[in-house]
Amino acid sequence: MENASKALIIAGAILLAIAIIGVGMAVFNNAQDSVAGADTTSEEVTAFNSKFDSYEGLVRGSRAKTLINAVKQHNLTTTDDSEKVQVLTDGADNIEVDVQDVSEDNVTTQAVQTVADGIQSGATYEVSFGYDSSSGRITTVYVVEQE
Repeated sequence: MENASKALIIAGAILLAIAIIGVGMAVFNNAQDSVAGADTTSEEVTAFNSKFDSYEGLVRGSRAKTLINAVKQHNLTTTDDSEKVQVLTDGADNIEVDVQDVSEDNVTTQAVQTVADGIQSGATYEVSFGYDSSSGRITTVYVVEQE
């Protein structure tokens, strides 16, 4: 009888060890899936930003208009409001513009077109971007005329 109870205790300990190992494996697999998902997000952000990055710096007015038209087209085709980009002509020193700080009034087709209409083809403009602090996506395009 005493041997049988010891055998049951040992069997229970083995089952408990197997259950703990199984839980550990499940946690490990979930952690790996999260890390893999983070890499995909990073690639998506890079792809998103690459549509606009080539315009950064000093550009002529015609190139600035091309950028603004790209933003306008992007805003028309995206269904996610958090991915819309605003265009501003001042405040270029603000490089961190979180998604919730983007004004709905500045992402409309009319607002973006108004900025484009104010761009002169022969003038020089400084183009810079504001990025969302959590995702790294471009949220704001600053187009500031240079004197």
